[in-house]
Amino acid sequence: METMQFQLSITGLGIIFYSPKAVEHINIGEEYLLEHYNKPEDVLKHIYEGSIVGVGTGTPGTFIISIFQSIYPDIEEIAPDYALKLCLEVTDGIVYFRDLYVLLRWERECDNDIKVAMENGFYEIIVCSWLPKSGIRGGKQLIHMYFNKMNDLPKLYYKGVPSLL
Repeated sequence: METMQFQLSITGLGIIFYSPKAVEHINIGEEYLLEHYNKPEDVLKHIYEGSIVGVGTGTPGTFIISIFQSIYPDIEEIAPDYALKLCLEVTDGIVYFRDLYVLLRWERECDNDIKVAMENGFYEIIVCSWLPKSGIRGGKQLIHMYFNKMNDLPKLYYKGVPSLL
């Protein structure tokens, strides 16, 4: 079991996470967000594939993200304000966490990007979040992500883009 915590500041309205193979087809400078990740059905296609997984935050801001591996949360005990189930295919032993708006004009990852080492495979991810005491979304809002390895990607169903709203 590994746990990691980091702070991610975003200017966009969401957070994306992915492994390198999922974005290798995107050209540098490409406006991927507008062409391939703008409509709910486009976002959901990526989420169901476990490729470029997005979570709507509804606001720019600073998020304190804790990553837990091989732990299932007791939702009743931790009582998050919001909880989601997502999935991801991890390749190349790494997961990147970035601002959704990097998809506006694609740039390859750099040393400053947040990355987490993770064993290759399919993961179910439980995402839990709590509003800050200030009540201001994105004001150092806590997000816990629980990554649990599976034999296959879990089947998910959403009517819209998964969000922490």
